[in-house]
Amino acid sequence: MDYLTGDLGTGGARLCAIELRFHGRLGEPFVAFAMRRAQRLSLRGWIEADEPDSVTVAAEGPEALVDAFEIACSLGPIEASAESWTRSERRGGLNALSFERRA
Repeated sequence: MDYLTGDLGTGGARLCAIELRFHGRLGEPFVAFAMRRAQRLSLRGWIEADEPDSVTVAAEGPEALVDAFEIACSLGPIEASAESWTRSERRGGLNALSFERRA
């Protein structure tokens, strides 16, 4: 994908890293959904289900795609409901070549 043309523009291509913490009725449907979206967007990072109602995600990639990932996860799959979430900036360099699930 060419991030420097089209709707993304040069601002959307700027790399960023964030941590998202979702709360709600989540579980395995939410984790699987987020994994597929992150991989589809070619983001690097990880996801970890802290509890059935809490999931933490670290994602790194072009800013526009990271933002799109956050929006997709906030809507989630039909089987889950993200009732609230927080976003915090992280330092880049998550040392991940792809997006993975932590135990």
